[in-house]
Amino acid sequence: MGIHENNWISVGVSKDGMMVGSSAVVGWMNNDGKSGTVKQYFLSGRMTSEQVIPDKGDLKFTNVTPTIVLKDKIIYLGFQLQFPQRLSRQPFLFACGFGKPAENNILPKHKYRSALAVDFSRGAIYLGFVDSTSMKLTHGILAITGWGIIIPFGVPIARHFRQYEPLWYYLHSSVQFVGFFVGLAAVAVGRTLYDLIHADFNYHRVLGFAILVLSVLQICQFIVRPSSSSKAQDYWNKIHHWVGRLVIVLAPVNIFLGLYKGNGARGLMITFLCFFFTFLFISICLEIRLLLQKKREPNTKLTEPPLFQVPPRNS
Repeated sequence: MGIHENNWISVGVSKDGMMVGSSAVVGWMNNDGKSGTVKQYFLSGRMTSEQVIPDKGDLKFTNVTPTIVLKDKIIYLGFQLQFPQRLSRQPFLFACGFGKPAENNILPKHKYRSALAVDFSRGAIYLGFVDSTSMKLTHGILAITGWGIIIPFGVPIARHFRQYEPLWYYLHSSVQFVGFFVGLAAVAVGRTLYDLIHADFNYHRVLGFAILVLSVLQICQFIVRPSSSSKAQDYWNKIHHWVGRLVIVLAPVNIFLGLYKGNGARGLMITFLCFFFTFLFISICLEIRLLLQKKREPNTKLTEPPLFQVPPRNS
């Protein structure tokens, strides 16, 4: 609903409470003052002709035709939407502006805006805009640094540099501990961010907590590791190896998912892609080096010593 002199009004549906990346239903009265036009727009950026795209968007209408009505100099915009799943909390954006769209349906810049979030599970409404940009950036940087860079780089240390005993052990464990605490900070910021905007990124959240639980399991394994003479040593090694591999596979998947769903900064995406392919290249080179070493020394058994096992001191 809006004053007729404002010329156009809109209702946006946002994933995270921000305008960029949202879809909006926009309506305005035609020149005859009786009929009106309703269109969907996709807001890929700020209010410019290249970034507010008509006849695009993620909203799906029901069989009820959207309508706009003028009564007593007030515009009423009505429509019904279908959502793929039941909503728990949904941010809505409202805007209006002077001047009608040109022939290409490009909107003039808005003059007034507002926002609210509806919590359907509690029957509550929260007013106002939430600027989560800086917190999203912090969450992304911490997640990429901890789960996506530091922890993966600790893996080749334990696999390919065991000849430098016990240096590899101290270096590997130190790197993994640092990566874990940086990743833990990312989870804490992510949790605060969710409480702030209640973004509907369920897969990203579930994967994030799964990675955290697996990492905590690795820390617990380090603390309660059995001695080299224990029969449980082999089982402990296998569990440690496979849990670690699962973490370094799930972490980049979740990072890519978070960057995609959260409309992550282009710089973050490029940075992580550069690291990701660099890490793959280094890992492949090290694996080839290991295979060539085994071929040159067929009689040498390159059995890995138990992980996290420091050579015994001479008494």
